[in-house]
Amino acid sequence: MNKLFCDVLIFGAGIIGASLALRLSKYGIKVIIVDHKHPVPIKKNPNIRVAAINHASIKFLQQINVWKKIPSNFCTPYHCLEAWECPSSKVIFHSMSVGISTMGCIVENNRLQSALWRSFMNFKTITLYCPSILLSTHYDGFCWKSILDNGIIVVSRLLIGADGIYSQIRKILGIGVIGWKYRQLCMLLSIKTDKHKKGTIWQIFTPYGPIGFLPLYNHWGSLMWYNTPERIHKLQQLPISILEKEIENNFRKQLGRIRLHNMTVVPLIRQCAHNYITPGGALVGDAAHSLHPLAGQAINLGLRDVMSLSQLLIDSRVFDEYSSIAEVLTSYQNSRKYDSFLMQSFIDWLYIIFHNNYLPLKIARNLAFMTIERSLYLKKQILKYAVGI
Repeated sequence: MNKLFCDVLIFGAGIIGASLALRLSKYGIKVIIVDHKHPVPIKKNPNIRVAAINHASIKFLQQINVWKKIPSNFCTPYHCLEAWECPSSKVIFHSMSVGISTMGCIVENNRLQSALWRSFMNFKTITLYCPSILLSTHYDGFCWKSILDNGIIVVSRLLIGADGIYSQIRKILGIGVIGWKYRQLCMLLSIKTDKHKKGTIWQIFTPYGPIGFLPLYNHWGSLMWYNTPERIHKLQQLPISILEKEIENNFRKQLGRIRLHNMTVVPLIRQCAHNYITPGGALVGDAAHSLHPLAGQAINLGLRDVMSLSQLLIDSRVFDEYSSIAEVLTSYQNSRKYDSFLMQSFIDWLYIIFHNNYLPLKIARNLAFMTIERSLYLKKQILKYAVGI
């Protein structure tokens, strides 16, 4: 068996794990990153999974020289967000209100992950093993000894779980979670439209779940239709031509005529790890926290984990001096747990107040929307938090 030594061993080479590897390697920290599968291939038509990458996340991706690797014609900037239940209580957020030209960009997940992986080639301090899985690992109080299925033994100071909501590393580290499934499913629909506002994301709130639209290039877009499991399963079973008519009947005003390219249905899970750290180990991204996607903040929240942990590790010089890593990890957990809790709580609050058709509550929430729309201060504060400034 080959034995390799590194500072940080990361499991999960998706957007979050790959970003962390690049950020650390830029400062000479030796990283080995492992994933069990390759990114989804890039095809002619858009990938069904897309992300709204906010202003702060784009700045971070620019700092690690990744953003420029995504062709600009596949990055769809958005400067406006419209949200409403009743048209009379629509809230409109605009990037210029906080002094920036765009709130962020819509990008397909596989294009971003591909750009991250291509960047690995620029660093001798990154080694990628894919496909590969962890067979066993042991911590002696200073280093981890991990055995991969390709016969390689990796000795590392720090073990990172960036392997998603069903994290194997979280289980190995003995970290429990608290969470639940929402009483909704999300149907993701990749569609081509003949009508949508350029640079505008919109979201409609209903008692059965929100409906959101993210515009892409060449009139493509991603429609996220949340509803009860029963309703979503019925929609899923419709012939494509009938489902297209159903979408047009419900959203003709916003989308016009549409053509359906692809669809999938995903469960909605809210989950939070009891701890983000253990001696010598840490969790980032969905391995640490997952949330209802109605606000589109999962990837941005995960990238904030990456920014925090990487900066603490870089500033501490813990790998140069071989000092205790415990203080760095504690600082990471203290900085990230509150932010994650705040975001999860806000989204849960939205879910609860809109998942109800009780008339007085419906009147109250629409009055609240009208109040927000008329308060420049509130709109600015909400938008600043959403875009990370």
